[in-house]
Amino acid sequence: MLGLGLGLQYRHLLGKGYDSDYQAVLNYGTAQGDALPSESQQALGNALVIALKSAGVWAKLDSFALYATNGSASFALIDWVRLSKYTAVNSPPFTSNVGYKGDGTSAYINTNFNANSGTNFLQNSASIFSYRSSARTVGQPQAYQGIFLAGSYQTLISNSDGYLNNAGGSPFISLNSSLNFQIISRNSTAEKGYSNGVLLGTATRSSASLPAFPFTNFAAKTAAGVTFLSNEGQHLFGLGGEMTAGEVTDFNTAIKAYISSI
Repeated sequence: MLGLGLGLQYRHLLGKGYDSDYQAVLNYGTAQGDALPSESQQALGNALVIALKSAGVWAKLDSFALYATNGSASFALIDWVRLSKYTAVNSPPFTSNVGYKGDGTSAYINTNFNANSGTNFLQNSASIFSYRSSARTVGQPQAYQGIFLAGSYQTLISNSDGYLNNAGGSPFISLNSSLNFQIISRNSTAEKGYSNGVLLGTATRSSASLPAFPFTNFAAKTAAGVTFLSNEGQHLFGLGGEMTAGEVTDFNTAIKAYISSI
């Protein structure tokens, strides 16, 4: 049975008329004992969900965590789609309204989302995205986000190049080192890389079967553990199905509107 304080908080939240999926995020955070974002930022989060639905993006997501929040570090780990939590391993630094950052040594985030468990993220229809908040220190590894296996790659490298469900190590998708929202989307034969909503490169490559490994952020998951740990920062991370150029543009616009307003 809910305690009086928790029950009052639920009733307070339910009176705002938010989109049901964003309301579910707030309710989950409340149930977890997380400090919620400010009311003004809740309104921005709600607007973001509405914009993603209007763009057709929300329905294609399997995992989405918005680290950039003035809620608690624990609230920032909520997967808005699955209503579960990412795991902060070895205490990666968190900054309010900015997000999480790797330490280049041992700290990273485990999404707890296995590559082969998706509804939208599939071998021949997939996307992976992140938004860099700070660059890696010179000499640190590029920021691998995902899974790295011998002979196949399910990873976005947000510093320069990237690949997704790739049956081999090349060709790479051209990205860039800017602090932009970056996404790779693929079908059965081709991958496309976007930065700031702009197509930067296309590569023709057969897809690879998906392993039962969880995606990681600030590191790459391998059969032996994790590798390529980076100390860059991220505003967000997520995965979903293949997206059209128009959906990517609208996704970028919605994310930028949120980030620029907090």
